[in-house]
Amino acid sequence: MDDVDRVNATSASGPGRAPGEPAPISVLLLARDETAELEALIPALGFAREVVVVWDPRGEPATRAAAARLGARVCERAFDGFGPQRAFALAQCTQDWVLWLDADERLDATAVATLVRATAGGSQPITHFRLARATWFLGARIRFCGWQGDSVVRLFRRARARFDDSPVHETVRVEGPGPGRLAGVIEHHSYRTFADCSAKCVRYAAAGAEKAYASGRLAGALDVLIRPPLRFLRQYVLQFGFLDGAHGLVLCAFAAAQVFLKYAELWERTRAGTRA
Repeated sequence: MDDVDRVNATSASGPGRAPGEPAPISVLLLARDETAELEALIPALGFAREVVVVWDPRGEPATRAAAARLGARVCERAFDGFGPQRAFALAQCTQDWVLWLDADERLDATAVATLVRATAGGSQPITHFRLARATWFLGARIRFCGWQGDSVVRLFRRARARFDDSPVHETVRVEGPGPGRLAGVIEHHSYRTFADCSAKCVRYAAAGAEKAYASGRLAGALDVLIRPPLRFLRQYVLQFGFLDGAHGLVLCAFAAAQVFLKYAELWERTRAGTRA
């Protein structure tokens, strides 16, 4: 029996849980200026026993107010990187299981059903689970560009997990058997407008350069010249981005631009360090 079948065979209510009672899950969310996203997401999380939102106080007060109004437990912490912020959020969770979501993500009905079954009772041997993720870019679902087959660990035992301190592209590390796989999909609507794409491109490039420099990596002019077109060719040609049409072309161009900005900043940090 594979992991999905094992989860599907589990009792939906489980020992000590009445049918329809929320599952022993804390949903972990970070927020700053995502008022509309939280207003759409939080009402769909009624299957979980608690929703924990960590809000960056430099953001819109309306976002904090919306989360509290919708029943989430809101904590405040100034954002200093995704890894540290999620580590703080994890420490605020109280349930046996934690579901990590972003404000612009949604679970389909199958994902909700299987993750509730996975957390039923106390005999589940697997400590963490993967879910498939589908991403939309400027209104279109991306099926190639290297995003095909994407899956992420998002459900895990709270006591067995920790986040690294990466400022971007943070990772949760979980001790114990796994990962299992759950049926269903996380629907990711991260890049809704051109302005969203531009802002994230700049922000992620800066965070990536900071992370690389802190780990001892350096860059030269050849990195700035060669790495961006190589990224474009990899995603657009080798990973079939051209099959996503115009959306694939623009996405791959943004990916190359992000690589350019990252290595340009890393090159400048390298030069500054050499001069020091």
